[in-house]
Amino acid sequence: MILVISGPQASGKGTQGDLLAKKLGLFHMESGEMLREIAKTDNRIRDMLNTGTLVPGEETIKLMEKKINDETGGLENIIFDGFPRTPEQYELFKKWLQINNTKLDCTIYLEISDKEAEKRLSARRIDEITGEVYNLITNPPGTDVNPEYLVQREDDKPAAIRKRLFIFHSTTKPMLEEMEKDGLLVKVNGEQSIMAIFEEILTELKKRGLYNG
Repeated sequence: MILVISGPQASGKGTQGDLLAKKLGLFHMESGEMLREIAKTDNRIRDMLNTGTLVPGEETIKLMEKKINDETGGLENIIFDGFPRTPEQYELFKKWLQINNTKLDCTIYLEISDKEAEKRLSARRIDEITGEVYNLITNPPGTDVNPEYLVQREDDKPAAIRKRLFIFHSTTKPMLEEMEKDGLLVKVNGEQSIMAIFEEILTELKKRGLYNG
């Protein structure tokens, strides 16, 4: 099975991707996390991420392919999180899957408003020691977490947030429209509770014969 989970920043893609990976036995391919790890030693990628600029599709696919081959050995049973993001990337993605004798089964689109995305992003903090992600509003750190180690990602600051949301509306939304035309899009309300979103996704996958639980 090949799934994509999409939505604006802070829509909960990572959380739902983790839940789906565990439930369905999939490898969670988080392109953003992969690129942030690479950015620690690659100044060019770091600058692109910090300014909210998209890394070219061909480059991202090559990096993902290496990670997938290293981690799983093949392009199957994967949920892609954060890629593709543009119509051009979608075309590259389909060709890549076709070359590997597979295809996209479904894209899950988590819908949230810009206002909600901005609120969630501005409150997001990361423990620079453990890498754990918190939200000061919806998922605050416990008393055992040292607040001195909580930092805000550069791309979670106001100017980068606005740029990322602009990119989502100008490039990712048209891609999602193409996926909908291809009959591959499932829209889910991303402003519900985590488990309500998860149950809705499973219900939609069941309708498509992709989940039997």
